[in-house]
Amino acid sequence: MAMSEDPPKGKKLPLYDESALPYEHPLYKTLLSVPGLSVAVAPLDMILQWGMTNALWIFPMATSCCGIELMAAAASRVDLDRMGTIVRATPRQADVMVVAGTITVKMAPRVKTLWEQMPEPKWCIAMGSCAISGDFYRNLYSVIPGIDTVLPVDVYIPGCPPNPEGLMHGLMRLQEKVKLAREGGLPTREENPALLDLTRPSVMRFKDPARDPSVTLAQEEAALHATAQDSSDERPVDGPAATFAPAEARAPEVDGEFEAILAGEFGVTELPKDAPPIVEAARHVALARRLRAAGYRQLVLVAATHYPEKTGAKAQAERFEVTYGLRTVGARSRLALWRVCLAPGEPVDTLVGVFAGADWQEREQFDLLGVTFAGHPDLRRLMLSGDWQGHPLRKDYPADKACAPWR
Repeated sequence: MAMSEDPPKGKKLPLYDESALPYEHPLYKTLLSVPGLSVAVAPLDMILQWGMTNALWIFPMATSCCGIELMAAAASRVDLDRMGTIVRATPRQADVMVVAGTITVKMAPRVKTLWEQMPEPKWCIAMGSCAISGDFYRNLYSVIPGIDTVLPVDVYIPGCPPNPEGLMHGLMRLQEKVKLAREGGLPTREENPALLDLTRPSVMRFKDPARDPSVTLAQEEAALHATAQDSSDERPVDGPAATFAPAEARAPEVDGEFEAILAGEFGVTELPKDAPPIVEAARHVALARRLRAAGYRQLVLVAATHYPEKTGAKAQAERFEVTYGLRTVGARSRLALWRVCLAPGEPVDTLVGVFAGADWQEREQFDLLGVTFAGHPDLRRLMLSGDWQGHPLRKDYPADKACAPWR
């Protein structure tokens, strides 16, 4: 294992440059140095080659539906174990990373880190259309255009999803590739420049000669600090403590009580047929407490919508609408829905003190649309990485926005 010629300052990935080294067992040099044992090198080489090709341990990077086919391939019908292939839960004991599913921008640096933790020699299989090219989500802001823009891929298994037999066939082709590479007979791939230009993703593939080395360095740097980009999943020690309303006795069911509460206690008489009624932002927490006392114990949803500014005959100012949903539990379940309209930048009071389930739901709306919930004990991003710029579910956010160095 050779060190890179000019090791950079600081910690970098990969720590060793092994791209130009053929795989060589440490016993070879010892055997060659012993008189009379050189004749055993060829048979021993065959034994080691047989053992290597029939003991390809898999590290599963299963992120979506292709992962189900990967699991099925280990069951009795296909039984990958009959060819010496088993699944390991640690990259340090695996030879082959099977990327089965969509890889997002947030997941890519983690995949890169796990790949660098696998010992040499190692190989990568891209299983399914999403792993190969991003497929349906190729032009989506959160998805990388193929795992081969991050890792060197050895075998591609097309399909959506490929069946377990397809994975078995891909592993058999990998066995052939390993054998040919060990024998020095791996054929040179015939390149089709026109096809490569047509299918080239927004980020050059890892093995593409035209790939900018700075992209690889940026990906490796992001992989080193992947978890540091996101805040801890634990609630901050110095953050405000959440207080929750005590449980109340369930009130008797009354038909039309939600409408009666809106009209009698909150002055809301306009009940649209195609949308929930609008409640003042300053009073919607009081409404939630009143409905909880009336038996609406389950928070069903907190969903925000962005309406951009419109001009012309149907002119309207930019606004956000946050929809809340509560329901009773048990027989004859009742549903209560209402909306709160907000101007850009205007906060709305949190419901965490009334319903603990509002915590993550409000964080999701803050993350994806930028709606601020005043009084929330831990308001930060939930789904996107901590250094993400913008809020992707706003109508003015481009769906195919670039996110260097991943897409």
